Amino acid sequence: MWAILVAVIVPLIYWGYHHIIRELREIDPVLLNHQSSISETRKPSESAIYRSVDVPHGVSVTRGLNLSVGYKIRDGCLKDIWHLALRSAGKSHTTITLGKHRYTIGQVNTLLHQIKETLDNLGNIEAVALFGDLMESPELLLVVWTCFFITDIRLIYYNSKEDFQFQLEDEVYVLFTSERHVEDIPLFFKEIIGFNVKSPFTRSIDIDDVIESSFEFNYNPQIDFEHVNNQPYSFIRNRQLIRFYQLNFLSAVASKVMSIPSSLSWSTNDNLLISYTKNSCSVNNIIFETCCGLVSGLNKIDIINSREIPSMKSLAAHEPTIICIDSHILKQLCNTTRKSFMQSFILQRSEYFNSLGYFNRFGRIEKSLNLKVAYVAQLTPMLSSFISNFCKSVLGSRIIREIYTDFAIGPILKTNVYDYRVIRNKSLALSGVPANSVELKTINPKEGNSHGKLLIRGMSVGKSESLQTDEEHWVDTGLEGTFAKDGCFYTTF
Repeated sequence: MWAILVAVIVPLIYWGYHHIIRELREIDPVLLNHQSSISETRKPSESAIYRSVDVPHGVSVTRGLNLSVGYKIRDGCLKDIWHLALRSAGKSHTTITLGKHRYTIGQVNTLLHQIKETLDNLGNIEAVALFGDLMESPELLLVVWTCFFITDIRLIYYNSKEDFQFQLEDEVYVLFTSERHVEDIPLFFKEIIGFNVKSPFTRSIDIDDVIESSFEFNYNPQIDFEHVNNQPYSFIRNRQLIRFYQLNFLSAVASKVMSIPSSLSWSTNDNLLISYTKNSCSVNNIIFETCCGLVSGLNKIDIINSREIPSMKSLAAHEPTIICIDSHILKQLCNTTRKSFMQSFILQRSEYFNSLGYFNRFGRIEKSLNLKVAYVAQLTPMLSSFISNFCKSVLGSRIIREIYTDFAIGPILKTNVYDYRVIRNKSLALSGVPANSVELKTINPKEGNSHGKLLIRGMSVGKSESLQTDEEHWVDTGLEGTFAKDGCFYTTF
């Protein structure tokens, strides 16, 4: 009798245990083994072409915001982003923090039109230059938004003072900068403009303490989208100029905000915090992330210097639900947080369950921090999956690791938000799958060798004479690695 009961109960317990465990997992492990759409053919000494499974072969990679004009769908333009931000401001009451100053969308709109008026008084200007660290002087973002959203003036960003040696085809004589960089500006700029500066060489735009809100915006999304500056932004770094177009921005923004699962999507209840170190592609990242925040109608967008968030407690004080940071900031936050013996024990248990695919937040060190997603730009050395799992447990948040490059807007590689795997081979770094706006392949040194140079093409990639492209518009990313059977790209430490 007892033998029969044992024979019945033990299998039931075994089946029930594994059924519950399987149901608690956020994602089936089988799905993590098929994360890319892979082309059916390939050329000799090359890999197949890889795409995100969100944009399988046979359809276009993500191009834009899919805005409706009558019965037609269009990609959108940068002015559509500001139009959507102004339209959603009444619902979300969006505020933007630039350094120590916080503004509503209506107040920012007033400031942008104030900058436009200053430029109009200088005559017919086709392009302006910008020089300064957007983390140190985030008010310079107002110039970026004025050029992108209000005017059709092209913006040229100089990454360093050595880049002033680059010879532009057209004369640009107006430059915006911060007070700390005034002495670095060469004499060929006739007009140097700053915010609240006191210098005999600089025209100052004074921002009052009290700013009235305005929602005036001379843009009709039904007809005016056809009459915008198609090439709004140029980026100069290492004396090389890269041109970015409307489509580069719109495809990158759409790829990011439209690819996240609905349960984790950016909404009017979310607070976004952006912070990068100088080691990352911070300028383009900041511009890109703010565009993502504006089009999503978030509750709050904070651009914060990394020095102001040295600890979890200081990070939690900003009440973010989404953060966009780089891996150096992430590791500093997680490694410098003091833990009691009990917190360390609970954290270890949290790490263990997260590594099995059972996402949990009970190991979170700072209980007042309520993050749902952390986007982390990978810097050298790259985050291992082990460290990423540790940081996920410390933050109590899902982590998406991303790889950026100077010649593309937005990330070119991203990890799955639900990917919990800890790679046992410590010499391999999981880089993820292609962003939805691009496709990737490797060129192998010899047939049968899966390791090779990573090439990219797609909607978010800019143009430059310094970028060597083939007849099919493939560009070398400067990365080397391997596409594995799971469809993910791996590099070596």
